Formats: sequence, C-alpha cells, structure tokens
Amino acid sequence: MAEQPATDPDVTAARPSLNRLLNPATIAFVGIGEGSRWAHAVQHSLNSGAECYFVHHKADKAFGRRTFRVLSEIEQPIDVVFSALGAERTVDLVEQAAAARAGGLVTCAGGFAELGDEGARLQRRMVDAALAGGLPVVGPNGIGLINVRRQLHLSMLPIFRRRAGGLSAATHSGAMIEAMAAAAARTGGVGFNLLVSAGNEPVTDIADYLDYFARDEHTRVIALAIEKIRRPEAFFDAARRCLEAGKPVVAIKLGRSERTQRMAASHTGTLTGDAWVYDIAFKQAGILPAEDIDDLIDRVQFLEQLPRRRWSPVRGLGILTMTGGFAQLASDLAEVEGLSVPEVDRLQPFVSENIPGGVVTNPLDATGFVGVIDGLWRKVLSEYSSAPEFDALLYNSQYAEWTQSDFTDQEFAEFGAVSDKPFIIAPLAGHAGAWLDRYREQEIGVGNGLRGCLRGLQTMGAFMRLRPGLCVRPPSDISAVARPDGPFLEAGDDLMLSFATTMDLLNSAGIPTAPYHLIAANDEVSLPPFPGPYVVKLADVAHRTEHNAVRLNVAAEGLSAAVDDLRAISAAAGLPPLAAVQPMVAGRGEAFIGIRGSSELGPLVVFGLGGVFVEVLRRIGGRIAPLTQADAADLIDEFSNTGVLDGHRGAPPWDRGALGDILVAASCLAAGGRSWIESIDINPLIVTTDGFLAVDGLCFVHPG
Repeated sequence: MAEQPATDPDVTAARPSLNRLLNPATIAFVGIGEGSRWAHAVQHSLNSGAECYFVHHKADKAFGRRTFRVLSEIEQPIDVVFSALGAERTVDLVEQAAAARAGGLVTCAGGFAELGDEGARLQRRMVDAALAGGLPVVGPNGIGLINVRRQLHLSMLPIFRRRAGGLSAATHSGAMIEAMAAAAARTGGVGFNLLVSAGNEPVTDIADYLDYFARDEHTRVIALAIEKIRRPEAFFDAARRCLEAGKPVVAIKLGRSERTQRMAASHTGTLTGDAWVYDIAFKQAGILPAEDIDDLIDRVQFLEQLPRRRWSPVRGLGILTMTGGFAQLASDLAEVEGLSVPEVDRLQPFVSENIPGGVVTNPLDATGFVGVIDGLWRKVLSEYSSAPEFDALLYNSQYAEWTQSDFTDQEFAEFGAVSDKPFIIAPLAGHAGAWLDRYREQEIGVGNGLRGCLRGLQTMGAFMRLRPGLCVRPPSDISAVARPDGPFLEAGDDLMLSFATTMDLLNSAGIPTAPYHLIAANDEVSLPPFPGPYVVKLADVAHRTEHNAVRLNVAAEGLSAAVDDLRAISAAAGLPPLAAVQPMVAGRGEAFIGIRGSSELGPLVVFGLGGVFVEVLRRIGGRIAPLTQADAADLIDEFSNTGVLDGHRGAPPWDRGALGDILVAASCLAAGGRSWIESIDINPLIVTTDGFLAVDGLCFVHPG
C-alpha cells in the first residue's frame, strides 16, 4: 500500500486556523438531499445555530431551501464545507473551497492513499489545493466531525446519545468516536465537546486538533486514539500547551503488534511504529495512558464530571462500604490499580467504639448497623471526610436500576457537596441506575463499576502529581554535531565508526571514557601509559564475544601473548587486526546507555542496569532526546525499586546527579547527530569509586 504523503515541511510553522472549521457560523452541505443517507447529519445540524446552505448539481431545493449548483454561487463566506461526494469530486470541491477562502472542509470519502497509487495521486491533488488556499481538511477516509455542544453533526455516523460536556477527542480510526460515545453513554458517564476523526490526515492532523483543544475554552479534558504521529515536534508542542492550560491528555496507542500495524496500513494508508517509543514519549510529555476505549472513558470520567477545584492528587483514598466483601474487593483492586488506601491507625479507636466488630479502618466496612444505629453514618462521614490522610473518598455499594436511593448515598452526597475533596459514588458492578445522575449535578462523581472508578481516580491523581515542566523538547534545540570524518568500517550490511573514533566522540560529548592504547597489526607490542592489569580486545569488531576476541585481567608480562592470540583470531576470521588495550576497571555496578539517532518520534536515549541485572530484570527505560536534568532524574528513578542504585550488597549508592549528567550528554549527542547516527551503544558504563566510566562504545552510522 502507498504511504500517504506527509504534510509539506515548509508549511508546518504556519498552520491554518481551525476556529471557523470547528465552530462555524455558516455551513455548506454539498451533495445531500432529503433522500440521502447523509440527511440525518443535516437534520441534526439545522439546530446548531449556523446558517446552512446547500450545493447540489441536480436538485433545485433541499430541506426546504434553495440549492446552488456550485460553491462559488454562495455570496456569504462559508466557514465549513461538508462533502458527501466521492473521492474524485471531493478533490474538485477542495479546490473550489480553497479558492473561495472557506474556513475548512469535512469529508468522509474513501479512495485515497489507503488504496494505492491512484488514491495517493488524488490525495496529492487535495493536499496541494488545500495548502495553497490555507484550507484545513478533516479526513478523508474518516467519519467526520461532531460538535456536541453546538449540536453540529458533520459525520456519517448515526445520531447517538451524548451529553454535552468538557471532553474533546481526536482519533485516527473513525469508529473509535462512536465507541467512545457508547462507553460514555451511561449513568455518570462523560460529556463531550468536540469529536474529530482525523482519517488519513494529509492536510490537517492530530497535532492541529490537539493544538486547538489546548486553546479551546470549552475543552477541559482530551482523549486521543493514535495510530501514528506525523509531526512529532508540533504534536508535543501542543501537548505541552495542554498541560500548561491544566488540561489532561489521555491516549490509546493503536497498532502495537505487527499484525495491527499491517491493518493500519490497509485502513489509513500508514504504517505505525514502535509502540514502546510512544510509551516513553507519552510519559515524558505527561500524556496519560489507556488500554482500550472503556478504559479510556473510565480514566477521564471524573476529570470531566468534576470541576478542576475538586481534582485531587489522590495520595490517600478513603473507601467506605456497608459489607465486608465489597471492602475486601476494593482493597484488592486499589492495590492492583496503584492507589494508596492507607490504614490510618489513629482512626482505630473511633472504629472500635462505633462499628461493632470493626477491625480495619480503611476500607471501612460500616456494616448493617448503619441502618440501625441512629446517626452512625453521619458520624462516619464526618470523621472520614475531615481526615487529612484522605484526599478523596469513595462510597462503594450496589446501585442497579432496580435499587433505590436511600439515606446513605444522600448523606454521602451532602457531605461531598461542601467538601473540597472529590467524593465518588462507585456502583460495584453492572449498569448503575439512572437516578444516580442527580448526584453529578451536586459535583459528586458517579462512576462505572468499582474498578472503573479506581482507574478514574488513579488517572486524576497521576495528572495532579505530574512534574511541572514536563515536555518533549524538539531536537532542533541542540546544535548539530558534525559527522566524524572516519575511519568507517563495514560490519555486515552496517557502517560503523572505529573504536577510537567512537570513544573520542563520546568523550567530546561529555561522557567520561576509559583511556585506551592501540596496537596496529604490524606494530611492536608496547605497554600503554597507564598501569595494568589490562583488557585487551580486537578494537574494530562489532560483536567481539562471538569471536572470543576479548582477554581480561592481562598482566604486563602477558600483553604480547594476548595480542598475538587476538591477531591469530583476526587472521582466521578475516577481522580487522587492530588491538585496543584498556585498564581493567574495577567497579561496583554497571549500566548501559543506548542512543538511536532517529525513531518515529525523534532521536532517543535508552538506559538500563548492566551486568546480571539486565538479564534478570529484562527492563529498560528511555526518553526522547534531548533530555533535561529533570527528565534524566525521572528516567533514573524508574529503577529505584530495584535497590541497585541505593547500593547493592552494602556498596555506596550511585551518584544520581553524575549519572543524570551523562544521560543528558548522551541525549544531546543523539539530538545533535540525528542526521547521521543510526545507533550508539555505551556498554558497559561502569560505576567506579571515582565515578562513571564508559569502557566501550559501538557506533553505527548512516551511509553518505
């Protein structure tokens, strides 16, 4: 399948405004009559308050109004053109709309880059016309645009139940829009503002929509379902503005497996990339993850339902129930979802005195005595709502359609209405009764099952605890690092720098390296200017262990024999004969650092613990380059729970500041050399008594 053309790089700095497109005062519907399968979109949108015009090449009237034969006949400026035409005629319409200086165009038509060369040709025409006229385009090959607040339905989707609210969403797969609405159309649920299907996005992309959401006064929370980010710098710049505006962004990355990547190629004409790179980039940008649509809606539900003043970091969650089984399940699931449910010892006398048989303070099983002992429930609510250890309260009961409100949920809501903490009503399972929606009007969160509620609170807390200043910096912030003149060596199909050039490159980048001494094939073996014992290896061999080309703990008197041995191996295997001698560095720990000059989202740095730990833990972390010191500290902190950084088996703790400096230096090398670096491995980086020391490096470069 043909890869769809990317947006032209020369227009990325000045994108057309989406204001008229997404919040129009005038609309032109093209190719739609009363009998059209698109008629429902018109009927619904007639209530939007926008002035509507109709363009039809046959009918004289549509929906009781006169029609125009072509767009240019309409004398009023058109903010958005909604096309129901096929691919070829849609391209013609884009050219007309751009010439008429319309504010934007929405098309659901397929038949573009996702179908191969002919479709890619049509798409190229569309792109050229739109960019020349500064015309944003929603689609093609999507399901359109819905402005729920305005009752504007420029979409092929049926009219479905949706509440107007603060969640704006953009997706690549258009059907995800309807799935979000289905997940949100429940008691409590989520209210929507803007729903945009990006489709093939050859003109207007996810970064544009995210930028609009950051500035839109009606958007409080943002949801994304992403196949591929085409303009990473613009996307992450928009994500930064969302955080600065206090707007959480929750995202699903689609196409995580090779099979789903091929599906994406057939659907939207684009291949998706390494999901792990997206994971680390989203973490670095403060974008919060979700796994599927139900999970996404659960995670944004309280951020959308509750005003910002009630959002909490959820460092301590208090859980109240009326039955032991609910309390046990809540405790188990809270641990799984990463929420702190502290058992507050100072509350034990209160619980013992007031709850017959009460043993555990949190989750609290208030028991059926609440319905027997007058005033007991209010006493519990007073004690727990005022407890400083809890910055959120959750009441878990079974609220099915056939159950009824009673004093327990009423009084819980009464206390929550005057608290500055989020109060959440959590139906244990199933579909909650619609009567619970009245509590949402009192600023009480109404959730989707116990686990869904916990996930909503976890994401709220994660957002509120984000480090200020999170962002993915553009690699262009870093000055270019010149490509070394060589020498270059062939390693299979790859091109690599020599060992000496690589070590010098690392050292000049600010990464401390071990000294080395080179002995060429015809040189006499001479002692290096540093003491032994030594490591002796074939310098310019990519995979030395496969060739047994490393000798350890070599004494001065054994240096000649070691070099002769390696020369014999090089001759037998046809390997470069240059030998490198380095000091045998004693260390109390090892790490490795990897650099990739390019990925789908930019250059990146990879970090992990070396030695036995990389084999046992099988864990690495990473960040998009360049890193700030705070980024480096966050990356290092990901390994805090191993205990290694704090001193393994009585060893002194690692110098995290110095390690952070090295990660920042490596990231600047990655960003500055992104045009020519394919990859660099710094392995091992040894923790010595005097600091960190890179004793080996392997650098592959792009040809040319």
